[in-house]
Amino acid sequence: MADETDLLNDALGQCGQAPITAIGDGTPNANWCKTFYVPIRQAMLRSAIWQFAEDRAVLASDPTPPAFEFAFRYAILPTILRIKEYNGDLITPQMSPFTASPNYWMNVAGRYIIESGYLLTNDASVKITYMKDEPNCAKWDALFYQLVASILASKLARAINKDVSLGATLMKEALDLWLPFAAAVAGQEHTVLPYKTDDLLWGR
Repeated sequence: MADETDLLNDALGQCGQAPITAIGDGTPNANWCKTFYVPIRQAMLRSAIWQFAEDRAVLASDPTPPAFEFAFRYAILPTILRIKEYNGDLITPQMSPFTASPNYWMNVAGRYIIESGYLLTNDASVKITYMKDEPNCAKWDALFYQLVASILASKLARAINKDVSLGATLMKEALDLWLPFAAAVAGQEHTVLPYKTDDLLWGR
């Protein structure tokens, strides 16, 4: 099973560089990996919905409410990279859009915003599913692994090899091949919900 060192050596190998024994082994190659790796991993985890990095939480309300407009605020922990689903007290997910009141749509459209590391809302309780920072490569999808390795290789090619052309080629491969491929496959791995519409539309 691939681990962090395997991933870093994959990226170094794409640049024709010597492998490392660990990210903290003190070699120049390891130091460059340490500089780039974590920000790349977190950015790519935020870029799409990855099932292996999903988690859920009930957020704790902050004792200091927002100054105006919203009644509550909730701290967003650094490990929460992207909110996928939000379920507040004011939202009724099963309500038909054709029978809902105007206030329902106002709540859906503006039920929360994120400001300065806080989620602001009028909901007295907040449940979310989210993308977390998952550092364990053994839990990653194989396509996501290739995506991160290619982007890291692109950065390393510029920093170590001083080869802008190789860096651009590796980045193009990552963004044109691995990212859409990985995101498309990840998007297919969930229950498909039927599209619901009002009965009157079927009579037209």
